Amino acid sequence: MKYNVDQLISQLLAGVNSRQREIITSRYGLAVGRPLTLAKIGEKHGVTRERIRQIEALGLGLVRAKLVSGKFADLIADFKTYFRKFGGVRRASLVYDHLKSVIGSAGKNSDQRFFFLLEGTGQFHYHPEDNSHYAFWYVSESDVETAQDFIRKLTGFLQEKKTELVSGGDLSQVLARAIKALGQARPLAENYIAISKKFTTSPYKDFGLTDWPEIYPRTARDWAYLVLKKERRPIHFTELTGAINGLRPGRVANPQTVHNELIKDQRFVLVGRGIYGLLEFNLIPGTAREVITHIINKHGPMGSRNIVQRVLEQRIFKENTLLLNLQNKKFFQRLDDGRYTVRKA
Repeated sequence: MKYNVDQLISQLLAGVNSRQREIITSRYGLAVGRPLTLAKIGEKHGVTRERIRQIEALGLGLVRAKLVSGKFADLIADFKTYFRKFGGVRRASLVYDHLKSVIGSAGKNSDQRFFFLLEGTGQFHYHPEDNSHYAFWYVSESDVETAQDFIRKLTGFLQEKKTELVSGGDLSQVLARAIKALGQARPLAENYIAISKKFTTSPYKDFGLTDWPEIYPRTARDWAYLVLKKERRPIHFTELTGAINGLRPGRVANPQTVHNELIKDQRFVLVGRGIYGLLEFNLIPGTAREVITHIINKHGPMGSRNIVQRVLEQRIFKENTLLLNLQNKKFFQRLDDGRYTVRKA
């Protein structure tokens, strides 16, 4: 059912006096879209903020009485039907988007007008944005508790499954698993997720917790880690910088800054001149000599060709560099059968 928002608000304010109407209009930003504080309105009228609050409360009482008198029963019933569909809790921005389609656009101040209509009923409650939540509307405290309970359970589920999820799990895949594990209907699960700031989607569309750097990178090294983890290959720091800048338009990383961050973080392994991979790829850190030593200690004495092959599977070196290192008799010994071993101290 379509409504005319201007007519609705005019009808609701018709029973209040001019001063109450002006204060309500200012407090809710119905005219300019920017709500004014009690103190600011008090300054304008030359009275205390408490007096403005009293006048506002009297005017809102008249508005609320009119809303519940029966004349606006269809409007309130539509509101209730909408909120029941989402478990009695809904992110504010999504509520306003819905109302624009159901009631019709109310111009550039539509969000403030919808806010006024919802609050005026006295049957819907507003939770402002805070560190943990986006602004949302709800019907009852029990509805909020149900949402919070799911958010806690989903947080625990994600923490338990982090290792496999950060390797690639979009919202659809994660929710399918979470719904099965937590027993929540998908529409409600998505709705509860939308009000919480605990969850987000990475630049690669993977879903997880906002405090995971693999999902919500904040520093240059976090971004570098994310790109390398997704690419699954060593990358030169200049190419890595380009990839980072491509993922976050409007913010430009400096190649030298990225390089400096890679050097300082043990998660990254230098595998060639300016080329970095991740330690979790099982890449062997260290110099050519140290990598050769690691390979021989792990696999036993080998011929030079086998050593070179195994080293190049791990790192980027010139073959001649590896062969020259093998000739260093201080560290390596050539056996009678042509294989090389690590010289014992």
